[in-house]
Amino acid sequence: MDKVTAFLRNAAIPDLPEDVRSDFVVANATTVQKQGRWLFVGLLVTCLFAALATPERAGWFVRWGLPGLMAVYCAMGMNSLFRDYQFQQKPWRAERFIIASWKSSLIGALISTSWAIASWFAADPGERLHYPVMLVMGSLATAYCMASIRPAAATHLVIDIGAIAILMLLTGSTLDMAAAVSLCIAGLFQWRMINEHHNQVVELLLLKRHSQALAQTDPLTGLLNRRALLDFAGRLAARDGVSRLLIVDIDCFKVINDAHGHECGDSVLQEVARLIDSHAGENVGAARLGGEEFALLGTTDALRSGTASQLLTDIREAAMPHGGQVTISIGVADGPLEDDAAWRALYRSADTALYAAKRRGRDRVVHARELENAERHRAESLAAQGNLPESKVA
Repeated sequence: MDKVTAFLRNAAIPDLPEDVRSDFVVANATTVQKQGRWLFVGLLVTCLFAALATPERAGWFVRWGLPGLMAVYCAMGMNSLFRDYQFQQKPWRAERFIIASWKSSLIGALISTSWAIASWFAADPGERLHYPVMLVMGSLATAYCMASIRPAAATHLVIDIGAIAILMLLTGSTLDMAAAVSLCIAGLFQWRMINEHHNQVVELLLLKRHSQALAQTDPLTGLLNRRALLDFAGRLAARDGVSRLLIVDIDCFKVINDAHGHECGDSVLQEVARLIDSHAGENVGAARLGGEEFALLGTTDALRSGTASQLLTDIREAAMPHGGQVTISIGVADGPLEDDAAWRALYRSADTALYAAKRRGRDRVVHARELENAERHRAESLAAQGNLPESKVA
């Protein structure tokens, strides 16, 4: 990335939390694309009238050349804006689009301002006020369209309104000077509205993200809830490979609640959740399924086979709010996550393994693979004794 592009990127896209930043970029790029189409249509129509309204003594280039360049610019812009960029699926395209839009808008600003200044000098004193008005109307419309990219909008206001206002103040009549002051006030008001728009967009995105987080987070422990775990499983499904699910249940949790009260019980849940969450990370999600039941889900590369045993030890040896020891039982299962049926099968296997751990005395880990191997061995033994048809063994 060259220095100019890096500067534009940092200026156009504010420093926001990463999850909100992506939403901000996509929303702004989508807004600019939609509004830009109508802006270019309006500017394209204006080009013809601008050419006809330009004083003849301004010269061929000012009368026909600059409006012609503006028309070509508008046509190319419309062609670009009617493409399907798929911003939602590819946010990096939205970021590039914002920077490209800013760069492109500078071309339009320079063409239109050059036309207005040249026409001003060529027009009769009684008629030249029309050209700043035409320029500023287009500038305000463009700034509004580019409001989602604040620096781009500011650039337009400065180049278009600032340049022509200075010209009017230095070379115009008293009426021209008064008009120049009015134009500057209109530009400042537009800039204030642009800032308000920007702040509202950021606030709405932050509120939306906060609401989404609340909807997907268990309020007591801060872990993912069951719905969020399903969404996380969906994201893992997009990856090739095998996933691993650990279902964790606190042993005899009702005893803690009955002996120490629900408030203390909640504190125990929070501490257990903290220890479980310490094993979460990239490609591993921690969730509270309900009550005293939790889960860890991730790829087998990220959620290694020794995690369950380590978690068992961590919780057994941890100091708990009620002053006693807490143990857990864990059921583990591995499998693909290509669809809902695969997720249900994986969950069922881990849940079966969890209840096997409970039956075997708690405070232990049972892998679904152990149960499958045991069942296969039993079937083979029965078949060998003649108690089961050979076809059943498979």
